[in-house]
Amino acid sequence: SQIFAFCLGGYRLPRLQTGEREVAMLLDVDPYDVTNMEDVKKITITANGRPVQIGSLADFTIESSAMEIQHLNRKTTLEVSGTYEGDNSKEATKKVEEMMKALRLPPGYSWAFGEQIRETEEQNRQMVENLLLALVLVYFVMSALFESLIHPFAMLFAVPFAGIGAVWFLFVTKTPFNIMAQIGLLILIGIVVNNGIILIDHVNRKRREGLSREEAIVEGGKERLRPILMTALTTIFGLMPLAFGRSSGGQLYYFPLARTVMGGLAASTFLTLLVLPQIYLLFDSIGTWGRRVWTRASA
Repeated sequence: SQIFAFCLGGYRLPRLQTGEREVAMLLDVDPYDVTNMEDVKKITITANGRPVQIGSLADFTIESSAMEIQHLNRKTTLEVSGTYEGDNSKEATKKVEEMMKALRLPPGYSWAFGEQIRETEEQNRQMVENLLLALVLVYFVMSALFESLIHPFAMLFAVPFAGIGAVWFLFVTKTPFNIMAQIGLLILIGIVVNNGIILIDHVNRKRREGLSREEAIVEGGKERLRPILMTALTTIFGLMPLAFGRSSGGQLYYFPLARTVMGGLAASTFLTLLVLPQIYLLFDSIGTWGRRVWTRASA
């Protein structure tokens, strides 16, 4: 067995010292002497003092095998990888999962997605946390600006309006809801509340000038309609080249982000002008009722 191993893999000799350097030494046969199966069978060893060819002692067959054996957590693993060239990698992952669940593996065998898929799932979870954190931060900032804990809730209703518009636009354009679309939602939270801030701030200013609540809403809507529409339209038209092109940075496509912002901003602008005044009236009435209850309780 030692001779056979030597003929196929060589024999490592002690390192050669040459001054300050060490040179690895390997004793090996001429590679041209063993080039095929017949050469392997002709390898001669000594048995009981007589030379014997290995081909007369064993049968040799050529079979395929793994070039290397990988282990993960002390388990033998086999990695199967591929390249997906489409846009909706989430749908492809779902199909692979369904296919693997339908496959009956022998006892002791299991499967799992690779590190890249797990990282994507972790990014999705982190994005949900980031969205919630963004909502909280925006609420605190608006509470400080308006010196009210009630009015910011009315403006935050623009966020679900934007979400509905973004999802609808992605569905119509058959755009995958990937990480770039999620980043677009995160950006929307900071953008869509601007329309509400412009409108509600002007309404509050009109009320301080002496107008009633209803009159202030009507006047504020008339005077702020043009600035709100101009702000939304310039943003939407500015994103069109990115939304309907296929420009990318490396392998990262940005059109889902642009389409998410466009759809969300269009929906939130339209619904903000129609619905936000009613929501403002509702929350302002709740705030007035709460102050009355507090005053009576303190008296």
